[in-house]
Amino acid sequence: MANLYLHLLDRKCERRQLEQQPGARIVRYVDDIVILCRKGSEKPMEMLRYVLMRLGLTLNEAKTKIVNARGAKFDFLGFSVWMARSTRKGKQYPHTQPSKKSAQVIKDRVTALTKRERTLVPLEQVVGAVNATVREWVGYFHFKNCSKLLEHVRGHVEERLRTHLRKRYKVTDRKTGYARSGNRVLYEKYGLYKVPTTAGWAKVHASR
Repeated sequence: MANLYLHLLDRKCERRQLEQQPGARIVRYVDDIVILCRKGSEKPMEMLRYVLMRLGLTLNEAKTKIVNARGAKFDFLGFSVWMARSTRKGKQYPHTQPSKKSAQVIKDRVTALTKRERTLVPLEQVVGAVNATVREWVGYFHFKNCSKLLEHVRGHVEERLRTHLRKRYKVTDRKTGYARSGNRVLYEKYGLYKVPTTAGWAKVHASR
């Protein structure tokens, strides 16, 4: 419903030439909006408020903020975006990776699926639930500059399943548990989904 209603916002912004006149571009998904501005944010924000008012809507001022993307980051649709500098070429590029909040969400879900109480659930179901949950998350967030964060998520998934196996088989010694459930065992014996840690795009850094 939000998408259908705010389609009018897109049309009005096109008619008012938001991109050509004030030097701004609107990016919207449902009711999440980012306006990219070249020459200041005053006129684009004024125009956005006016169009929303005509639609009988108001901005959520508590969630609305102005950010200089060359010196700070902003979150949009679960991603964090900021201008970083390439260590290889020294050029700036728009760095995009899953936000810390998004990473914490999947870690919390995996933790819940592998908690002690679920040792009574057949192991195949536990691993299957973890795989389905993580694969779905990766399907959305495996994009652009995600390698380091996905590596962190993979480590959490491995450690949680390893801890679950120790509890399930009552292995009290941590070192013994690790020896019995090394990474190769987790993937080859138990069929754990392996989170990819390569960049979502072959060319990670934008040429600009």
